[in-house]
Amino acid sequence: MSNGYDARSISNSHSQLEESSDVGSNLLRQRRLLKQAYEKFQFKSRKLGYLHNVYSRVLLLLGILQVIGIIFFTKGFLLSRTVLPNIASCENDDCWKASHFNKTVLLVIDALRFDFVIPVEESPMVYHNKLTTLYDLSIHEPENSLLLKFIADPPTTTLQRLKGLTTGSLPTFVDAGSNFDGDTIDEDNWVSQLNSHNRNVAFVGDDTWTAMFNPFIYQNLSYPYESLNVWDLHTVDNGVIEHLFPIINESNDWDFLIGHFLGVDHCGHRHGPRHFAMAEKLIQMDQVINQVIDSIDDETLLIIIGDHGMDETGNHGGESTDEVESTLFMYSKKPSFGRFQAPNAYEIQNKGSNYRWVNQIDLVPSISMLTGIPIPFNNLGQPIEECFTGPCHTPLDLASANYHASNQINNYRQNSETLKDDSQVNELFQEIQSLWDSISQEDNSNISALNEKCVEYQKISLERCKDLWARFDMLGICIGIGIIAASLVITVVYSKLVPSVVIPQLNEQMFTSSLALIFVYLVVMASIHLILKPEHLSLTMALALGVAIGIINGTLAPIMDRYSLQWLIGKLIELLHWDFWTYLGLLLITLHSLIFTSNSFIIWEDKICSFFLLTFGVCALFASFRLNTALKRLITSYHALSFIISTRLVSVITLCREEQQPKCNTTFGKSLWAILLLFLASYFLPATIKGFYNISSSYQGAAPLWIDKGMRYSIFVIGLYWALDYIENNDYMNKSLDIPFPILASIKFTISRLIFGITMVAANIGWLMGPLCVKINVMNEENKEQGPKEVKILGYGNVYGSSYFLLIANFTCAILLFNKPLGALSICVLVHQILTLLELANLLRIRTNLISVVVLILLSYLHFFTTGHQATLQAIHWETGFMMTEKITFPLTHIGIIFNTLGPFIIVYLSVPLLVLWKIPPTNKPISLIGKVAENCTALSAYQTCLTLSTLIMTANFRRHLMVWKIFAPRFMLNGILTILLNVTVFGVGFYIALGRIVRKINNIFGK
Repeated sequence: MSNGYDARSISNSHSQLEESSDVGSNLLRQRRLLKQAYEKFQFKSRKLGYLHNVYSRVLLLLGILQVIGIIFFTKGFLLSRTVLPNIASCENDDCWKASHFNKTVLLVIDALRFDFVIPVEESPMVYHNKLTTLYDLSIHEPENSLLLKFIADPPTTTLQRLKGLTTGSLPTFVDAGSNFDGDTIDEDNWVSQLNSHNRNVAFVGDDTWTAMFNPFIYQNLSYPYESLNVWDLHTVDNGVIEHLFPIINESNDWDFLIGHFLGVDHCGHRHGPRHFAMAEKLIQMDQVINQVIDSIDDETLLIIIGDHGMDETGNHGGESTDEVESTLFMYSKKPSFGRFQAPNAYEIQNKGSNYRWVNQIDLVPSISMLTGIPIPFNNLGQPIEECFTGPCHTPLDLASANYHASNQINNYRQNSETLKDDSQVNELFQEIQSLWDSISQEDNSNISALNEKCVEYQKISLERCKDLWARFDMLGICIGIGIIAASLVITVVYSKLVPSVVIPQLNEQMFTSSLALIFVYLVVMASIHLILKPEHLSLTMALALGVAIGIINGTLAPIMDRYSLQWLIGKLIELLHWDFWTYLGLLLITLHSLIFTSNSFIIWEDKICSFFLLTFGVCALFASFRLNTALKRLITSYHALSFIISTRLVSVITLCREEQQPKCNTTFGKSLWAILLLFLASYFLPATIKGFYNISSSYQGAAPLWIDKGMRYSIFVIGLYWALDYIENNDYMNKSLDIPFPILASIKFTISRLIFGITMVAANIGWLMGPLCVKINVMNEENKEQGPKEVKILGYGNVYGSSYFLLIANFTCAILLFNKPLGALSICVLVHQILTLLELANLLRIRTNLISVVVLILLSYLHFFTTGHQATLQAIHWETGFMMTEKITFPLTHIGIIFNTLGPFIIVYLSVPLLVLWKIPPTNKPISLIGKVAENCTALSAYQTCLTLSTLIMTANFRRHLMVWKIFAPRFMLNGILTILLNVTVFGVGFYIALGRIVRKINNIFGK
């Protein structure tokens, strides 16, 4: 008998216990291994994130250094005139005492070019012979009216012109920039003088006046309208008309009335002067002028002026003839004006009539004396003789006006430290004083001599002021150049001379030492400033200099501590054994930098960049013949030819600057065929991108949604936007379809806001959180009995590049929105050229070669020009800031202008990481991958820094050149802006956000 257990059962139970024990230990071992693997993965992931962040911090320091350098140079170079705070008064009986008008109406018709108001026989231009009243009155009522050519001082921008028209001074190149924040003008002017003499100044129109003169304007009769929406042709003008005539006819509570119309200027910006809307605007202004003339009484002076003109594209800001020639018209119902034939009168060929010209600042003493107030203290203008030689004036009146204006200029000069010791000018005024004293003793024989001496004195004084007032701060200029040069040296040493294997460890040392030294130099510079109190160095700039010195020392110290200068020089010599492509890249950088040594080269930079790119394309074509397989030779030659042809085609799109005439024909503009091509681009561009993706089987995952759906529909809707704009602005279609303007405007606003919201908000959020461009394909899933499944990952070989490129697609669609049709077509070609370059870089093995970065940045410059831009103020498309909003709205207005002007640079800067990421599989060395991308990013920074340094040096060298403000200064400003944009786009968005997201995400999925 047994108790239920036998030997076999006992043995079996022991074996089962042993098996269960082995299974448990295996499970524990597997869990332990999994835990160790997970901890190792987490450690690598944290290390990857940490090293990527340290890379980004060092690049941030280099960016800050460059920005500080640009700020120092800008403050030293962009001229700032010292404004004397003195206020003119009549305490010493220095004011003109002759008769003046009780009331004055000043109408400013913005951008009223002189040929808009004179007859032009048999002209095909729609803007000619539409505003006829001014000329007719000057011919038929010569004693009651006066028509003069009104010459503006460049730059011809509204705010600067208003400053000159009210103070009599000559604002410097960026003098107006200090007032864009809406600060009240702090210089003596006739608006404030009217206010201080108890004259009520009524105002309606452009709100620039209230930004500058609001405390001096009679608030009960002030009706400002927002001025910068250049797409709105009617709101401001209709508002002026609505309030102008009730003020004139019904109100007695004003002495001086200002009305500022903007429709002509906005029409020029939006459509150009040849558009039918310009004719309508000029006709409207003609009707308004006639109505005003009918409304004023005999004791009211009417003054009509243009603040500047416009060029043939409708823009202004420069110094071409069409931009500086504006209009001055005066009218009174009582005979008040004479005629004065002067040497500066010249013949208009098509009429045979003499039109005398005067400077715009000459209006200031004239308007002051005609209204019975002191001439503003800083005035440099001279009286307009016709205003003081009419039937109601005696010969002594002109002499008195000339003397009082000269006396005011003398007072200004004697209070200026830089002007008071000019013996020649002072002696000339002593002669004027002697002649005036003799006339005061009733000796009228010297009246003519006095007038001649006064005119001579006023002209010489103006020229001397122009020569002496503009003081460059050479210390600031040299500091700025030195900082930029130091940043270039650091960038080259950091990216090219120091071995890449030590960069990750070096980054941390550079960052920590920089922070420490920045703190030290901040204290030092603050102490030096408080003790020495240097006149030309503010505390803010002293602290900025301390930061720059700290970054320079902090980044160089770890390098010099690890490597000697001799070693670095030897390393540099070793690098001289470069290949052909690197030498070509250096040659292109050198040539591009050298074009800033001549104004003739700068104005043809668009053609030069095109030539450089064609040179690369030809070299790539010849290089393709040396590849080892026929297939590679065929594919590479195809891409090279494609690059050459696309470069040549897009170079046809041109916007000529004034200096290129007559050797350049502008082809950029809005046209129906360009809009139709944009609709075709909505199909062909996504299809082209799909073709490039299919080379590596990467058109998977998120790619179809982004490219085939998102980009295609976005471009199509953008084409629809410009089609509606064309309908709105085409006279025939507008009248035929008869679609109400508010409906068209509402549809266009909806389209632009929808596209921007999708491309810049929804698409980028989706990109950050969305899937990769890969797909898992199970090869033998249907027959499960044939063994283990075979899995193929489609898109594996281009997993980095295909996913990163979707970010480029997002920004491309947003930038396409803000570019006019031809500019949008240029952007489409740019995307194709970037993809072609990526393929060439892969086939020719020049991914991290300098030439690839050089060609990329040359593409950005080429397409800057082919999207309708030049390095000039008047080439900025301000109207694109109002595609999403009717009024200035931060940041929508600013984004529109930035994306339109700098769109090609943004796309190219974001594309730099693709040179490394394109067509490579996941790597188990992500730090090395980030290092290669950083090398390309710093190479791009070095190239742009070379260009910036060259423009700074050449602009400083040619600071007294005749073309410095027309050519050199705008070009240096563009390079300064691009340097800042590069640091924000490449190092901020591209390297830190986008690259970090892609590498970490792929490392989490495929990392080992």
